Amino acid sequence: MFLIFGIKRLKHRMATSFALCGQCGTPAAQVIVRIGTWFSLFFIPIIPLGNKYISTCTLCGKSTKLDKAQALAMVAMEQRPPNGETGQSFLPPETSEQPPAGSAPPLAP
Repeated sequence: MFLIFGIKRLKHRMATSFALCGQCGTPAAQVIVRIGTWFSLFFIPIIPLGNKYISTCTLCGKSTKLDKAQALAMVAMEQRPPNGETGQSFLPPETSEQPPAGSAPPLAP
């Protein structure tokens, strides 16, 4: 009987953030990836061994190691609504020019 075991690395894209690249100095999209290392048995990941966090510039391709706090902060910044909006309503506010709800449209002459 053979036991097949080894190490497996699983990549998970957490978010894409728009930030200034440290290598090329250009504002560009930065892809934030978590790479999990697992002990696998019969090609099934069983025991987690650790995680690494990497930010990669989509313009120049430079990858930068992040610690967990930096990665989670960048992901949190991308998930919050812009300018403090609540994100509950995307409809414009009603104006006085619109007829009230339930009224008939004006007749053409």
